[in-house]
Amino acid sequence: MAKPRLLVTRFAPHALRLANLLNSQGIFALAQPLLKIQKTAEFANVGLVFTKTYDYIIAVSSNAVDYTDQALTENSWPVTSYLAVGKGTQAKLHSATGQKVIVPNKSFDSEGLLALPCLAQLQGKRILILRGVGGRELLAEILTARGAIVDYYQPYQRVAINLNGALVVNQWQQQKINGAIISSMELLERLLEIVPQSELGWLKTITIYAPSKRITEQASLAGWSNVKILPGMLDKQIVDYFK
Repeated sequence: MAKPRLLVTRFAPHALRLANLLNSQGIFALAQPLLKIQKTAEFANVGLVFTKTYDYIIAVSSNAVDYTDQALTENSWPVTSYLAVGKGTQAKLHSATGQKVIVPNKSFDSEGLLALPCLAQLQGKRILILRGVGGRELLAEILTARGAIVDYYQPYQRVAINLNGALVVNQWQQQKINGAIISSMELLERLLEIVPQSELGWLKTITIYAPSKRITEQASLAGWSNVKILPGMLDKQIVDYFK
């Protein structure tokens, strides 16, 4: 079996950091961010959002925690019950708030959160979801169906990086890339967008490594035959997986 030669598509600077760590362990990795993030107009509304009292605050990503923390310059994180989708986001949220943060045991996605006992009975509870623009609606829809009053705070958005598809694919092929680390549905979609039609056959021969079954299932539907689920998106989890 060929040794992994990986494309790391996460946001900068996370992509370069992870690629450097993998390379230091003898695992070839090339940093290639496909999306960048930037503040939204909603970023400035943090004071209005946090004047309300919430029973639960849920962070969907570590970027949501970072941008919320940046916005809260004149306010502090409230004392409440905090939840996070994954362990990386949990660590960020705990560091920012100084409070306990609940995380799913194994399924680090909306479904995993919704399976938590504390979110089973929510009649009249107020919940704030911290996320980027354009995230899944499943979490809010199910929480609302369970009786919760749900608000969003979306301080950042994902923006496509302008890349020359033919040029970057040629570089990937020259480097004998045979796998890609894909941490979100948006990154999978962007990967398909930038690769020229003539190279999609090659693209779908590489292995997709993703942290959730939802992403690997979508990759399979899109034509990939080789998909693998990562144990998480913490740098250490990924490095240990490939060692």
